[in-house]
Amino acid sequence: MNNLLILEDNSFVRNNIFDAIKDTRSVGEIQQTESLKEAISLLDDTNFELIILDIKLPDGYGIELLKVLKERQIKTKVFVFSMSTELKKTCLKYGAEAFFDKAKDFNKLVEAIKKV
Repeated sequence: MNNLLILEDNSFVRNNIFDAIKDTRSVGEIQQTESLKEAISLLDDTNFELIILDIKLPDGYGIELLKVLKERQIKTKVFVFSMSTELKKTCLKYGAEAFFDKAKDFNKLVEAIKKV
C-alpha cells in the first residue's frame, strides 16, 4: 500500500482529491495538509510513495518541497496539481513526476494516482 500526502491549501480541492481516491486499493494512509512547513515536517515521520503538490501555499511555494526532497535524497513520486502552469518546466526540473493543470486535469490526476 502506498502512503500519500496531499499538500493543497484549498480545502474543497483537497477533500475532492481525498474522496476520489480514498477507496483505491493501492492507496494506504492518506495525510492532508495546507502548510508547506507541516508537509516538510511530515517527511521526517512518514515515507510517502506519492505527494500531490500545489504550488501556491499560504506559507510558501510547493517548489520548496521539491527542493527539500532533492536535498534529502527522498525518493517519492510527486504529482503537481496547480493553476500555475507557467511553472511546469521548473517543477519537472526539480523532480516532479508529472504536472496537472488544476483548471482541467482533475480526472487525469485521479487516474494517475490510481495507477501508482
